[in-house]
Amino acid sequence: MTRQASIGVIKQLRDLLSQLTPHEYTENLAVLNHSSIGQHVRHTIEFFQCLIKGSLIGIVDYDGRERNLLIETNLPFALNILTDIEHSITTEPDLCRKLKIRANYDGSNFELIESNFMRELVYMIEHSIHHFALIRIGIQEHFKHIQIEPTFGVAYSTIKYKQEILVFEN
Repeated sequence: MTRQASIGVIKQLRDLLSQLTPHEYTENLAVLNHSSIGQHVRHTIEFFQCLIKGSLIGIVDYDGRERNLLIETNLPFALNILTDIEHSITTEPDLCRKLKIRANYDGSNFELIESNFMRELVYMIEHSIHHFALIRIGIQEHFKHIQIEPTFGVAYSTIKYKQEILVFEN
């Protein structure tokens, strides 16, 4: 279920991005504090890349991720990476693979926190949805011609809660 949900958020993003022009993808938007859709996509993609790369050595360092500006400036490149990420998640042989997460909050010391691949996929889902909500705001304000799926940028728990309210009210 977690694997499918993570693949689902990647597909949601890919479907939305396929509607954007390269200019729309890279345009700095005032409503996003002058960042672009591409910058939010880059950030989201890089977290997935950190998990996948880190799972090979057993240590994931989200803060030490490579910041690849090509992801935020080249829409076809970003779409290809999303396909690669989906493939990596689909073919991951051990969702319970133990990992350590490197955390550093004071700039000098770091901790290694116990986790596993599936727990980090849960984090990827929530982290992605948070950035999707920001992307949604940018698109709704600046690119009104883009069709946004109603659940894009909405947490699974919120979707479930709203469905329960509708059932209860009817």
